[in-house]
Amino acid sequence: MIQLRVVTPLLIACMLLAACATQSETYSAYNSGVYAYRAKDYVTARVEWQKSAASGNADAMNNLGYLLSEGLGGERDEAAAAELWTTAARQGEPEAAWHLGQAYRSGRGVPKTEIEAYAWYRCAVASSRAAGPDQELDAEILKDANDSLSRLIAEFPAEKFQAAQELAGRYVATYAKK
Repeated sequence: MIQLRVVTPLLIACMLLAACATQSETYSAYNSGVYAYRAKDYVTARVEWQKSAASGNADAMNNLGYLLSEGLGGERDEAAAAELWTTAARQGEPEAAWHLGQAYRSGRGVPKTEIEAYAWYRCAVASSRAAGPDQELDAEILKDANDSLSRLIAEFPAEKFQAAQELAGRYVATYAKK
C-alpha cells in the first residue's frame, strides 16, 4: 500500500512531463518554421510546420497552407492548403478563416462560392475581434477580412445574401474565437 502511494504520484508526474514535452516540441517546430520562413528557407519551413500541424497547431496549419497554396518549398497543392485552412479555421484561427474565404472566392483548391467566402470572411472578422486590440497580427487580419468582405458584398448577388448570412451566423457561432 505504501508503494502504491509513492508510485501513483510519480506516474502522474511522468505523464504530465511527457505531455509538456510534446507540447514544447510542437511549439519548437512551429518557431523553427517561422525562423526558416523569415530566412526564405521554405523547404525547412514546410518540414517544421508539418510537424507542428500534425500535433494540432492551428497557426502551423495556416502557415503550411500558405506555403502549399503558393508552391513555396515544394509543389503547389491548393486543395491541401484549403484542407489545412479549414481545420485551422474551425479551431478559431482568424488568418486561416480569411485564407479560406479567399480560396472560396477564387475557387482555388475548393469550389468557387460566394456564400462560403462570405461565411469564412465573417468568421475571420469575429475571431480577429475576439483576440483584442493588443494583438497586432489579428488587427491586420481584421482589416484584410473587412476589406475582402466589403469587396465581396459590393458584387454579391442579392438572391444569395440571406443564405450567406445564415451560414455565416452558424460558422461564427461554431468556429470563431470567443
